[in-house]
Amino acid sequence: MKKNPVKKVFLASDLCVIAAVVAVGCALIPFGSWWSVVGYIIIGCGFVMLPLYLHGYKIEGHAGIFRMESVPVARESKDEVLAFLNGDTDKLHITASEHGGALIALYHHKNGGEIIAQFFDYTDVMNGVPSPMVTITPAQYDKLKALCPRK
Repeated sequence: MKKNPVKKVFLASDLCVIAAVVAVGCALIPFGSWWSVVGYIIIGCGFVMLPLYLHGYKIEGHAGIFRMESVPVARESKDEVLAFLNGDTDKLHITASEHGGALIALYHHKNGGEIIAQFFDYTDVMNGVPSPMVTITPAQYDKLKALCPRK
């Protein structure tokens, strides 16, 4: 099995949210028996969040912590997307509303430093077959970012 070069890690904001949840639970403990039970439940929820509430990404061979955005695209657009990511063409004639089978993962620093992209072709429901990771330009990132579904 191939080792994944991308690892999920904590952002500072993740740790602040978890600390706030635990603090609210601790603040409820002195207010009586019913409130202390609620406080302990909230503290437990904060500790359950620790392994689950990760929004940062570390990429092997690259410095810093990245954030990720994803663009769903059609599997048939693989050749065009890979040519765009590799810099062979600057035209990209796809839309994010195309139906399924593939995903473009965009990893970027918060300060706008290095931008890395990767194409995933999902051949079945759970297993993704990734393309190699490539560093892209801010202009390429802007074109791909325009395809991102609005949240």
